[in-house]
Amino acid sequence: MSLDTKYRPVDFDDVLGQPNITTILRRIIVTGAGFHQSYLFAGPFGSGKTTLGRIMARALLCSHPTPNGDPCNQCPTCKDILETGVSETFIEVDAATNSGKADMQKLKQDLEYSSFSGKRKLYLLDEAHQLSRESLDSALKPLEDNIPGSNDKRLVCIFCTTEPEKMRNTIISRCAPAFIIQPTRPQVIAERLAYICQQEKIPYQQDALLLLAELTELHIRDAIKALEGISLVGEVNRENVFAYLHLDLNGLFLDVSENLLGDFKVVAGTLKTLASRMSPISCYARIIDLLLLSYKVHLGAVSPPAHWDTERVKKLGTQYGDKLVECASYLSRRPGKPTQAMLECDLFHLSRLISGRLSAPSEQVVVQQVVQQQVLGAPVEKQLEKQPEKAIILPPVQETVHPKDEKSCATPEKSGIVSTMKGTRNGVFVDPRGVKGMIKTQNIPHETPRLDLGIPRFCELLALRVEEMLGETGSGGSARRLDMGGSGADPSR
Repeated sequence: MSLDTKYRPVDFDDVLGQPNITTILRRIIVTGAGFHQSYLFAGPFGSGKTTLGRIMARALLCSHPTPNGDPCNQCPTCKDILETGVSETFIEVDAATNSGKADMQKLKQDLEYSSFSGKRKLYLLDEAHQLSRESLDSALKPLEDNIPGSNDKRLVCIFCTTEPEKMRNTIISRCAPAFIIQPTRPQVIAERLAYICQQEKIPYQQDALLLLAELTELHIRDAIKALEGISLVGEVNRENVFAYLHLDLNGLFLDVSENLLGDFKVVAGTLKTLASRMSPISCYARIIDLLLLSYKVHLGAVSPPAHWDTERVKKLGTQYGDKLVECASYLSRRPGKPTQAMLECDLFHLSRLISGRLSAPSEQVVVQQVVQQQVLGAPVEKQLEKQPEKAIILPPVQETVHPKDEKSCATPEKSGIVSTMKGTRNGVFVDPRGVKGMIKTQNIPHETPRLDLGIPRFCELLALRVEEMLGETGSGGSARRLDMGGSGADPSR
């Protein structure tokens, strides 16, 4: 039996670091209000939420609970749950693999049987946020209805989840206020690890246990599993902890981060060494953690953990400053499953960005690139290289019409020529230059105006106008409608 299973808490006193939650749960058991509602336990993986839910279930179903609300662990129900994980009145469902409506329908059928036999049943749904919408909908009614003549609910569930934000509000409203598992202090976890070492006759050093608690990010289960693995190597000391958890590679990660502005050959060689010990995705995570840690230390928000070289971490923060956040954010955007080549490419790119050898395009350049792609059809740089400045010819505009007689001018519709004189149509002013397909240019002399603007100047003016439009859109708290044609445009404009 693994150590994390062997030393799993069996009553509320064994639960680490949750005194407020255990006090409330005990009070619920003592007052007999346990079946008046369902329960929701939320917390990170390995924090003990499912274990706490099982203790709560045994206390609710126990034939002879203790005066302080703990299960007796002697009655048939308590023994069945402790030994096999299930009993006639307790069912634990892994919602990650049993999230369909059919499973919930079976649960409702069991409810009918329990109502007929007089035995209450309790359900623990682990990873409850993965239950399908249909299965949850089918459980809403029995979660809300009371047993006739009683304050107890027909269906009482214990929901355990690592992502409570994904739980439906209709389910949360039918539960007691959520019990959020709080992180346990490293000293408390180290004391539990020391107790396990004493029981298992494992030699240990107290500072190594404290280091182990910090490294597992306060996840109790992970700390116990790591303790078991290190004990197979030998004494639980700092050297074996560093070797088992690959902390001896911290110096290499510092070498990579410090040399982003130096010789990239050093970075490439170090990455090759890391590739033989660690996967690329783990390298990404460790480098990102180091960059963020250095930035926090630089701000004075935290102190470097014991497993990092304090002076080098501080020096890294002084060396890069605010650029550490940009680098960490850039690396964290790597999608999918990265490879070693991707890691080297990203770090080389960061090196050029930090050193100034590669600059991001300014907003003005970006706008001009959009303009040249949409209007000119080719990059600005290529236009400037391959073509000399040319005058941009605007479309012909019918400036003036010289009708042969006043009647044709008075009735342009009859003559087929639209005049530029001000006029109305059905009481609406019409600008004849905006009417398409109505100008007949046969035998009508006109001059095509020319605007001698070079391509760069035209792009600059057009980009400035785009910026003005964007500024007008964002000012005043509301966007001004810009009718650029299409459906909904005013036909008179």
